Amino acid sequence: MDFLRSHQSWEEKMARLIRIAPSPSIFGFGGLASLSEELRLRKLKKILVITDAQIAAGGILEQVLNPLKANFELEQFQEAPTEPHSKDIDAQKERFGADFDALLAVGGGSAMDFAKALAILMTHGGSLADYVGEGLVPGPVIPVVCVPTTSGTGSQSTQTTVFTIGGVKMGCSSEFIRPAFSVVDPELTLGLPPEITRNSGYDALMHAVESFVALDHNRVAERPILYQGSNSFSRGIALEAFRLIWGAYRKCVANGRDREARLDMSLGSHLAGLAFSHSGLGLVHALASSLGGMINAPHGVCLAASTNIGLRYNLRTCEKDFSVLAAAMGGGGSGSAGQFMSNIQDLMKGLGFPLKPSDLGIKRTEARTILEKTLIQKRRLPTNPRLLDDELLALIEEGI
Repeated sequence: MDFLRSHQSWEEKMARLIRIAPSPSIFGFGGLASLSEELRLRKLKKILVITDAQIAAGGILEQVLNPLKANFELEQFQEAPTEPHSKDIDAQKERFGADFDALLAVGGGSAMDFAKALAILMTHGGSLADYVGEGLVPGPVIPVVCVPTTSGTGSQSTQTTVFTIGGVKMGCSSEFIRPAFSVVDPELTLGLPPEITRNSGYDALMHAVESFVALDHNRVAERPILYQGSNSFSRGIALEAFRLIWGAYRKCVANGRDREARLDMSLGSHLAGLAFSHSGLGLVHALASSLGGMINAPHGVCLAASTNIGLRYNLRTCEKDFSVLAAAMGGGGSGSAGQFMSNIQDLMKGLGFPLKPSDLGIKRTEARTILEKTLIQKRRLPTNPRLLDDELLALIEEGI
């Protein structure tokens, strides 16, 4: 399979350096038992725990914190919202002092993003609006440690925090907010309800897809973060992430107690986050961020409603890459780009996802609004494999 774009000459492949900066991670069933020792080794004693009410009530938080209570000073914030707004995080910056050794995020992507964003404000002050974009965090922040309880955003692997501001889902990307380390224990995902498994899992799947097909790193302008375009490091990881997720995703939704599937899904999600944190994403995520700021729907649902538009727009430049992904799906078929898109469509239908924005209540008259909100997604679009042109508006109108 041509997953490393071997049609390129070695001069093309070596035209620009590839920068690699993964966070340390501990992965596997039973990994949670290492959390206390990892905190001790780093001399992180006073810790602010960030989580949400559902995690706090469901027993997972006790499972994480009970082994820490004897040796660490813990303070808790259990009010991280499912889809955080900048004002939610800004409101907490005065509540906690800056004398914590670390923030410990326990939960899904929202809890981890909340912790990263709060770490910025606790360290450097101001409001989140001051940091929207890339490379605007002026220096190191309070260390953030992540214990994910879903297999979705891969935020434990990335240098980005996402939140809604001004009616648009935006974010801040800086190498300073990449987590100090993470513990990814699939045991914590076994009790996830099917709907959360479905929604978070689709995010992981699209991370793998968009990372794999991203614009080649030799064609992307220099950026202050590692969203540097598809490269030989990110592509191999993204393809393995896609293979793992594709094989495990539906099994996890159907039976959340399937340990083998949960193991593969956790690793796939983690690898997908690592891949896109080095390559960047593209149009599907940009469109979903636009929808997410317009309606109250989970990110995975917005991604599904954006998928057909984004994949159709990029097909012209991604036919070969889509064919590689089709082959990785297995199960026979033509192994073509068309087969890949058909399989994705069947997946969304089978899992009960909305297939277009109108399924979420978006009207065709809002097509230009979606376009305008998409065009300001400066973190996403520079690594989309196809430059945006007038065809996108027509596809949005048609796809709604």
